[in-house]
Amino acid sequence: MSYLTGNTGPTDYEALQRIRDIFLTNEPLVTHHDLSGRLDPQPELNITVGEGFGSSPSGRFDIVWTERDCYNFHYTEPDGVDFRFDRHPEPNAQEKHFHEPPDADARGPSCIEVEQIEVVTRAVLKCWRTALERGDPSFVNTQSNPP
Repeated sequence: MSYLTGNTGPTDYEALQRIRDIFLTNEPLVTHHDLSGRLDPQPELNITVGEGFGSSPSGRFDIVWTERDCYNFHYTEPDGVDFRFDRHPEPNAQEKHFHEPPDADARGPSCIEVEQIEVVTRAVLKCWRTALERGDPSFVNTQSNPP
């Protein structure tokens, strides 16, 4: 489910293909990926990873990137860990922000300062991987301008 609304523009299908390729090339825990069709009204990339936090056996990234370079990288697990890295225009809020685990309700500044598709994707992967290796999702947004 995409959290992008308003003036974010149409989904950039080619960007989603590039993001998928970066995940497949750089993350060995990817077990499944699904990119809805180009003609889907709101294409979304879903990537499943074969390891999660705590007792969760897996996690999933649901990703949207728009032609106006707005994005949403939403991570979720069956055991209830959720967080999101977002970039989109919003009144009275930071354009780039982070929704904290465990339930993505709390919101604050994002540690990701970059804006290019490839670099943002690598930054999200680095943030997630660092937290996963520490076994604690609270470390996801603690990097200093990754990657």
